[in-house]
Amino acid sequence: MAENPESRLIRKDHTVYEVLTRYPELKEVLQELSPRFKRLDNPVAFNTLARVTTLERAAKIGKVYLREMLYQLNDALGLGEEFLASEKAAIQESLRSGKALKKVVELVEKRSGGSASSSSPPAWLEGARRFPLLDLRALAEDPFDRVMKLAEGVKPGEGFILIQSFEPIPLLAHLSQKGFLYYTERIGGEEYRIYLIKET
Repeated sequence: MAENPESRLIRKDHTVYEVLTRYPELKEVLQELSPRFKRLDNPVAFNTLARVTTLERAAKIGKVYLREMLYQLNDALGLGEEFLASEKAAIQESLRSGKALKKVVELVEKRSGGSASSSSPPAWLEGARRFPLLDLRALAEDPFDRVMKLAEGVKPGEGFILIQSFEPIPLLAHLSQKGFLYYTERIGGEEYRIYLIKET
């Protein structure tokens, strides 16, 4: 019998040790997310600290957005879409709104065809370049709540620009559900600019 993909999902309460013992290839994924994970190359650190460090705690240590880290790890195993579907279900439960997050699915489909930066710039982009900037790289805490609070105050036709060292797919899925369009530009290896505008 085939293993249920849901049971294979990597979650925040898994320890670094159990994940890397089962999937050694994911060490490289972690190390690309944060140079702080280079210490996993040390056998002593791996066999001691990694055994008691959950991924949730590791995200704080590495100053990495937890949902993005979990997405990257699951996506490397071919479970990116399953992870987003699981996140969608959790959000539906927490909001108790009964509304389907259809745009999460749309975002996954869009992602499978290439990132937004590879498509033609939308007509609204030039005006969006004047939107206020929020550099997520400088934040010590998980930026999810701060970005969601910022999004709540945005009127149709307005928006903001996020700067991050990667394309934050789960975050963009949530913003899409809230009626935002987005376009991503990769400025360099460590800088992505995500332009967001609320649909009118």
